[in-house]
Amino acid sequence: MPVIAAAGPSAYWYLTRGTGIVSLVLLTVTVALGVANVRRLRTENVPRFVVDAVHRNVALVAVAFVAIHVITAVLDSFAHISLINAFIPFTGIYRPLWLGLGAVSLDLLLAVVITSVLRRSFGHRAWRATHWAAYLSWPVALLHSLGTGTDTKTGWMLTIVGGCLIVVIVAVVARAVAGWPNHAGARLTALIASALVPLGLLVWLPSGPLAAGWAKKAGTPSALLAAASSGSTAASTSGTSQSGAASSTSTSFTANTSGSVSQSQLSDGLAAVNISLSLAGQRLNTLAIHLQGQPIDGGGIQMTSSSVTLGPQSNPAQFRGQVTSLEGTNIVAQLSDGSGKRLSVVATLQLSPDGGSASGTVSAKS
Repeated sequence: MPVIAAAGPSAYWYLTRGTGIVSLVLLTVTVALGVANVRRLRTENVPRFVVDAVHRNVALVAVAFVAIHVITAVLDSFAHISLINAFIPFTGIYRPLWLGLGAVSLDLLLAVVITSVLRRSFGHRAWRATHWAAYLSWPVALLHSLGTGTDTKTGWMLTIVGGCLIVVIVAVVARAVAGWPNHAGARLTALIASALVPLGLLVWLPSGPLAAGWAKKAGTPSALLAAASSGSTAASTSGTSQSGAASSTSTSFTANTSGSVSQSQLSDGLAAVNISLSLAGQRLNTLAIHLQGQPIDGGGIQMTSSSVTLGPQSNPAQFRGQVTSLEGTNIVAQLSDGSGKRLSVVATLQLSPDGGSASGTVSAKS
């Protein structure tokens, strides 16, 4: 039986997520050591040059992980990030603002690496100015992680972000109070900033990355949403099924379906699969599923984007949404109408040997 599509993130996508988190932690350690002034961090048992070496080596490892993070993001076809998007801010189609912040952070790190390698050519003053400017890469990278990352809502990610924030704030406060009241204005500014940054995040996060609908607002391709939401979709569908007739509405049903399936090649090298289905005996009797992605051997595609519509023949797009889980010919989608009413739709299909027609069942739950 032909397979409509192979869905789900690639190994590159998981590697991109992992290296991004590790990069943030390493950058945090690097910035904290630098802000606290590594030349003052020494004990009788640990010479100054050892602490300096730790700072330098952690920075080098951070740059290496950032490089892997960028390379895997470019190689992964899931989000369609190009080298240009990685280095030139705000040029991508995937979460352009938040991906652009990542490019800004990367460019600042590259400026430090280049001026450090060519330090004799640039001179100490230019190197020092670039080095201090590069400390901006940390807060920019933090915003990039929160705005772009698919794990922002998880407890463990928020714990990591909170820990990184505390480490840097402690370093800033320690540096600001050391030698007080010399340069009191600069030190007071640093203390105020260390208080305003976490307060700003506490205000922004609930209405930003932690709010419902953030992925769509930030511009996430549907394929990247699938991995994060397929588990919750399945749990929601299961929970609704167990609730019985008391929770049923007029838009909750299970119906036999049949229709056509076609696949076409697009001009950009991607392929598209279009599924048009009729649902027997239902008011919402027209279901259309559009999948787009990389062609795979043996037919079908690896999904990178999708759109789904459901409605009566008089208004076939009454409900609109995206595929959130795709396993062969089993499709789960989350839809909503103009009033905000939501449906979870599950299509279990069988394809004809020639792949031109489909039949099966479709279930919808409010």
